[in-house]
Amino acid sequence: MKISKDDVIVHVYNMGGSFGRKAYHDYLLEACELSQKLKRPIKVIWSREDDITQGPYRCGGVSRMQGSIKDGKIATIHHYAVCESIDGQLRNSPKDGEAESGVGNEIGFEKNKYQIENIKVSTKRVATDIPIMWWRSVYSGSFAWAQECFIDELAHKAQKDPLQLRLDMLQDKGFRKVLETLAERSHYKMKPDANTAMGVAIFNSFESTCAICITVAKVDNGVKVIKVISVLDCGICVNPDMVKAQMSGNVIMGLSAATKEKIEIKAGIPQQSNFNQYALIRNDEIPEIETYIIADGEIPGGVGEPGLPPVAPALGNALFNLTNIRVRKLPFDLNNIQG
Repeated sequence: MKISKDDVIVHVYNMGGSFGRKAYHDYLLEACELSQKLKRPIKVIWSREDDITQGPYRCGGVSRMQGSIKDGKIATIHHYAVCESIDGQLRNSPKDGEAESGVGNEIGFEKNKYQIENIKVSTKRVATDIPIMWWRSVYSGSFAWAQECFIDELAHKAQKDPLQLRLDMLQDKGFRKVLETLAERSHYKMKPDANTAMGVAIFNSFESTCAICITVAKVDNGVKVIKVISVLDCGICVNPDMVKAQMSGNVIMGLSAATKEKIEIKAGIPQQSNFNQYALIRNDEIPEIETYIIADGEIPGGVGEPGLPPVAPALGNALFNLTNIRVRKLPFDLNNIQG
């Protein structure tokens, strides 16, 4: 039965969008179809099991990183990212096997300002029937992990301090100020004891630049995150308390995604259906969090998402500095660190 658009009224609730979930209208279509079949008004409520097993999910991806060192500096770098495409599922463009411009835009080095002589970014869509949609920081949260961990690998190859190597590659005043502020606030140059280590990462997304320093420590049953320092350049800051709250949320969500959260698909069936199977970070696992805001620009940038992408790579880099083990897959268990 077809209904004229003039006969349809949509009442949109003034409520949060759950990082884009509200914009994915599968539940709305289901309610409309059921109402038509029953020929009466209905109310559809999904159970948590319905919600978790039906998705849509954060886009998974794989990165292949290549690079070279010359005279103690990064001479070449190539980031090849492969993933499903949100636009590909919604609008069938790009096609399977074509480049995904959204991925390239988010991981492009023109936004992340490193001065490297030879840079290449490649992307490719691999289509899947698993429904995906926006997630906090969209693609940036996945691919900052590979890029910023690889920068550290190249720094160690060049026998240089990772933070100093980044500064050596940056001429942009904004990026330099973020990193220099991070080094100062985290007391980065102070040598930690043998049981603790720091890791750093910096990334630009949603028109803001965020750098993260994570301190980890050895404990009896593995490794524990004990402190996170974040520095955000958001251009203009109207409400500092709100910015700090958002940054804390970014850090907690980033740590949870890096160390806990996963959906496994077997024979097309999600294996996690509730929180007894889908783990989240707990209150007693949340570290001390400090946020410092730089707001001396003319254009306001994002706040709700840019603080997340550097979290996982900063943690991965800290783990390497503590254990000499390079973790290459998310999520990973802090109590069972394996390369």
